[in-house]
Amino acid sequence: MKSIKDRILIVENNPEISDFLANQALASTDYQVFQVADASSAINKAVQINPDLIISNLNLPGLSGKDLLIALSSHGITPPTIMVASAGHEADIIQAFRLGAADYITWPIRDTEVVLVVERLLKQVHDRRDHINLENRLQITNQQLQQRVKELTAIFSIGKAVTSITNHKILFDKILQISAQVSQSDLGWFLMRQEEKGKNFLLVSQHNLPDIFLSKMHKVWDDGISQLVAISGETLSISGDPIKRFKVKVLGESIIIVPVKIQRQVIGLLVLMRKLPNPFSNSEQRLLEAVTDYASISFVNARLFRSYEAREKALSNLVHHSQINEQIVNEIFSKTKKNLDEMLSDGQESWVKLQQSVDSNEQETSKKHLESFDKCMHEIQNLSSLLDVDPFSMKINQNQMFDLVSMVNDLCERFQPILQLHQLSIQKEILINSLNVPANPNHVYESLNGIMTNAIQFCEQNGEIFIKLNQDIGSKALLSISNTGKISEHTKKQFLSHQNHFEKKEKIRFGGVGISLNLIQKIIFHYGGRIWVEDHPEYGATFLLSLPITE
Repeated sequence: MKSIKDRILIVENNPEISDFLANQALASTDYQVFQVADASSAINKAVQINPDLIISNLNLPGLSGKDLLIALSSHGITPPTIMVASAGHEADIIQAFRLGAADYITWPIRDTEVVLVVERLLKQVHDRRDHINLENRLQITNQQLQQRVKELTAIFSIGKAVTSITNHKILFDKILQISAQVSQSDLGWFLMRQEEKGKNFLLVSQHNLPDIFLSKMHKVWDDGISQLVAISGETLSISGDPIKRFKVKVLGESIIIVPVKIQRQVIGLLVLMRKLPNPFSNSEQRLLEAVTDYASISFVNARLFRSYEAREKALSNLVHHSQINEQIVNEIFSKTKKNLDEMLSDGQESWVKLQQSVDSNEQETSKKHLESFDKCMHEIQNLSSLLDVDPFSMKINQNQMFDLVSMVNDLCERFQPILQLHQLSIQKEILINSLNVPANPNHVYESLNGIMTNAIQFCEQNGEIFIKLNQDIGSKALLSISNTGKISEHTKKQFLSHQNHFEKKEKIRFGGVGISLNLIQKIIFHYGGRIWVEDHPEYGATFLLSLPITE
C-alpha cells in the first residue's frame, strides 16, 4: 500500500452522479475522495487539500466547470481535471480542453470506464512527480559534485602553490583566499607563531577584515579565541550564542579555527568566519584541515629551500672570494716581478757607471752613481718589506667583519718607510672611532693598498698625501685618499675602465706593489660599495671610496 493516498476532489451538484462516482466507481480503489457541490466550495477545498485529481461537472450552477479551471489556475492549483458532460456539449468540452482540462467522460458511464480514466491520469501525475523528484535529486547531486570539484580545485591550487611559491607572504594570502572561497566564509585571517617556542602569534594575512586591522599586520595579535586551539592543537568550530563570549563576536556569528602543525607543534592558525550563525560542516572542516596540512608541508619545504639557498650562496661566495684571491695573488706576483726586473736593470746600469767613474777617477760622477745605486737598494728593501706578511691579515675573523678605522691606521704605518724615502708627507683626518664593514678584510685591505700605492706613485715631488675617513649619510663609510697632483681629463675618462693602464705609463716613482684599479673596482662593487675619482680643490687628485657599514 502507498504511504500517502492520492486525493481526488469530486465537484458535482447532481447527487446521483456524485454518489455514483464516490461510492460506486471509486469505492473499491485506495484513494481519498472528497465531495463538494459547487465551484466556490471546490476552490476552498482545493486550497486546503491540494488534490491530485479533480472530477468536475462541466455545467455547475453559478461558476461553471470552465470558470473553476480558470479560478484554480489563478491560485496555482493545476491538477489534472476530468470534465463530466452530457451528450451534445462537445463545443463546451473543447473549450474546457483549451482552458486546461485533461480528459472528459459523458454521463451516463460505467464505473470501469471511470476507474480507467482516473488511473491513467494519476499515473501521469505519479510520473510527473517522480520526474520532479529525480530532477531535485539530480540538482542536489550536481550541487554536491560542484562543491566537491570546488574542494578538489582548492586542494590542487594549494598543492600547486606549495610547490611553486617560496615567499611566505604570498603563500599565506593564497591559502587564506582559497580557504575562504571554498568554505564560503565572509572574512578570515592567518596567524603565525612569533618564535618557534613562543606563545605570541603574529597577524600575517587577512581577508576582508575591517580597515582598522591593517595597522595590526605583522604584529602580535590575540583575537581572544585562537589561543585555545594553539594549546589544544585541535580544530575548533563555534556558532550562535557560544561565540558571544569572545571578542570576535563583533566580526561574525560563526567561526572555525584550524591549527597548522609541524611535528605536533602548532606554528600557525587559520581562522575563518561567517557573519551569519551558519555552522561550518564536517566536510568543510576536513577540507580546511587538508589545507593546513598542505600549509605545514609548505613551511617545511620553505625552510629546506632557505637552507639550501643559504648553502648555495655560501658556496658561491666562497668561489667568488677564491677567484678574487687568485687575481690578487697573480697581479701582485706579476707587478713584483716587473718592479724587480726594473730595479735590477737600474741597479746594473748604476753599477756599471759607478765602475766606469771609479776607473776614470771622477769622484763627483762616482758619488752621483753611488747615490743612484743606493736609491735602487732602498727600493728593493722597501719592496721586500711590503712583501712581508701583512699584520692586518692576521686579524681576520669568522664573520667577515672588520674595523675600517683600524685598517686605515695600520695601512698608514706600513707605508711610512717608503713615504720618508721619497720625502713625502701624510696627513690623516679620521672623524670617527670605529666603522664596522661587512666584507672580507683581506680583499678591502688589498684594495686600499692599491689606491695608496697609486697615490704615492703619482704624487708630485715633496708632495703630501691626505687621508680622510668619516661616516657618510646613511649606513656608509666614506674614505678619501688624495695626493698633490693633477689627473688629466683623458686619464679621468680611462679611470676604472678595462683600458685603464695610466698607472703603468705615467708614474713618477716606485710606490709599492698594489693590485690594479680595475680589480679594486670589482672588489668594492662586490661588497656593495662605490669608487670614483675627483679633483680635490686643495690637494689635486682624490680617490673616493664608499662602503656599507653595520652598527
